[in-house]
Amino acid sequence: MHTGPRVTWEQSGSSSQETNADEYARAATAYIAWPLAVFELTRSAPGSLWYRAHLRQATVLGAIVWALLFTVCALPLLLFIALGGPAETLTIEMYAVAMVLDIIVFSAAGFIIISSAIRASHGELFSLPLITPLSERLFSRRRK
Repeated sequence: MHTGPRVTWEQSGSSSQETNADEYARAATAYIAWPLAVFELTRSAPGSLWYRAHLRQATVLGAIVWALLFTVCALPLLLFIALGGPAETLTIEMYAVAMVLDIIVFSAAGFIIISSAIRASHGELFSLPLITPLSERLFSRRRK
């Protein structure tokens, strides 16, 4: 039996195969629709340590991706305001470049989210750079 921080990243041995299949599907869904992960975390849904680790990771990933996409989409408007309403040609060029940037960021975010969902649906336990350490830090239990 393991002890320490890694214990939260291990699957529960008491789960049945049917429960694992259900948890795999629910964990995959949490990556695609991260507000569902927030809902599951707030209601303290029963599940294995593996499942709860994926919920925490999906919540942090979803929140960061949402904030990043919102920021990238708002960037041309903020630039327009900062420049004091530049000429029409410059405005059109700014929005054209911003649309290309939006597509690149949206595609990268979609790839990360969908690949994480596929990996979770296969029962894989994985860590995402920056996301996993942040989720461990945000959701760690304080010991007294």
